[in-house]
Amino acid sequence: MMLKASSVTALPARKGVRAVARSAAVPVPVNKRAVLVRAEPESSTSAEDPSAKLQKQAEEVLKTVQGKWESTDDSEKPAAIAIIVGVIVAQIAIGATIDAVDKIPIVNKGLQLIGVAVTGLFTYRYFTDPAERESVKKSVDAFVKSVTGEK
Repeated sequence: MMLKASSVTALPARKGVRAVARSAAVPVPVNKRAVLVRAEPESSTSAEDPSAKLQKQAEEVLKTVQGKWESTDDSEKPAAIAIIVGVIVAQIAIGATIDAVDKIPIVNKGLQLIGVAVTGLFTYRYFTDPAERESVKKSVDAFVKSVTGEK
């Protein structure tokens, strides 16, 4: 992003002041001038306002969702609403369960230990052998392609 100065002012030379490199040992002059510089981005068509860009993306998502909703049969709409409500309720229940289990000291540490052990086992098993690394890479690539819709 290019920046431009909104105003440039030439300052006249001051008497009795010489240009020297400042360090901790050099005292700062008491009568110094303060210059306020304000930088603004250049206005161009390629640089959009981030909030406008976000609003444009939100409008596109809303149009996509509305299009999907309108293309859904009327008999399937109650099922879609029930699934969405079920997912929200399940997320709340899962969050409450995790919070409750997390407050139990020995279970919390035990689950963390199990997680570290499983992660270590997975890493050792799949990333130390080149053939296994290749199979993991292929399965991840296939999953990404199925999610993004690429063939």
